[in-house]
Amino acid sequence: MQRNSAVKKSIEPDAKPVIKKKKEVKCPVCENTFEITKVRSRSIRLVKQDTDFCPHYEGENPLFYEAVVCAHCGFASHITTMDSLNRFEKQKVRKLITKRWTPRSFSGKRTWDNALEAFKIVLLNLNVREAAHSEIAKICMRIAWLYRYAGDSELEQCYLNHALNSYKEAYEEEDLSDEKLDSFTMLFIIGELCSRTGKEEEALQWFSRLIREYSDPKNKGKIPNMLIETTRDRVQELRQSEKMKSEVN
Repeated sequence: MQRNSAVKKSIEPDAKPVIKKKKEVKCPVCENTFEITKVRSRSIRLVKQDTDFCPHYEGENPLFYEAVVCAHCGFASHITTMDSLNRFEKQKVRKLITKRWTPRSFSGKRTWDNALEAFKIVLLNLNVREAAHSEIAKICMRIAWLYRYAGDSELEQCYLNHALNSYKEAYEEEDLSDEKLDSFTMLFIIGELCSRTGKEEEALQWFSRLIREYSDPKNKGKIPNMLIETTRDRVQELRQSEKMKSEVN
């Protein structure tokens, strides 16, 4: 898709003195070192966050730098899960990615295009490794957000649907007790993704499921009040939308 200059300007800020830091890390697959770039926290200015947690920043977008890619072998992951491979996954990466990899670096300032390429390499790695559904969903969400920044609703919808399907499988199959993304937040995300992909009735079912979990005494204190307030707001919005549609018909 060709992005016009106005859209490009909104997602790739004008050159400003942004404070970044570079760091040498060791690749868990080939064991070579490579350089990654991060935006320092004091340079990050969050403007707003969408209901599916997509962040919007003023200036440099730290999301662009979350995908880590080894320049030497093509291993890639989200920056928070870089060392979570077992030896069988490493073998799969060497066999199916490294043999076809053209060495190149993703260090330094990233454009929207650089970020998209890096995240798609991460997604390829996860599929080759047969990684957890929740990991795949997380990356699909970020690719969808990149397309949202660019105003490409068709590809945004495509990756939101991929994320939705993977989150559903994760919710049913994975042990989420030790994960940063707990089962209650995942219920909300699944409901939100259903809503954003035109599945309003299913969205209401997932949101209602979360509200029932909140009402269960055994979950007291486990679910943030803000999450429930947002869920109830989304239920009200969806029901209002349904009412308006029925009145039109």
